Amino acid sequence: MNSELLLKFILLPVLAVAVLLKPVWAEQHQVVFDPQSSTQRIEFEQQITGNEFNDYQVSADAGDTLNVTLTPSNLSNYFNILPAQSNQAVFIGSVEGHYAKYQLSKGGDYIVRVYLMRNAARRNETSSYKLTIIKHNDGNMTIKTMHPSWDSDGDGINDCENEGSCDHTIDYTKPKSKTAN
Repeated sequence: MNSELLLKFILLPVLAVAVLLKPVWAEQHQVVFDPQSSTQRIEFEQQITGNEFNDYQVSADAGDTLNVTLTPSNLSNYFNILPAQSNQAVFIGSVEGHYAKYQLSKGGDYIVRVYLMRNAARRNETSSYKLTIIKHNDGNMTIKTMHPSWDSDGDGINDCENEGSCDHTIDYTKPKSKTAN
């Protein structure tokens, strides 16, 4: 077999795959609130298509509460909340819904990531949405933190998150019982 024909057999499939693969597009937004206000609110009206996703970075202090509401045109459109520099979500919209009220136990940057579920993304569907992010701090609110017994590897993430076994009926601020997994 001559080398020109061999190259065609090798390069043609590689080029076909490169053309068919569509890059994932992410828009990133820095959410800036008025520091003089105790309750801060911002709204975005945007859309995504296919594998695209939009990130909204929010800076917050420990004890702040994030209220996030997503109003999508496509019911396969959700959002997650995750600490910046982490892939471990603290809120998963496809499981918990289009509304989150999440009190932050640690300060820092958090990402609100808006995306389409895989079923809609594969069909290259589009969703227009309105995202409302409210950040507030009620000084009277106690900050709930995870008891260290729920974090056996010391990574700051509840062990149940890694195991996929979290139970909303358990108070993770209290020590882990001997019978708990």
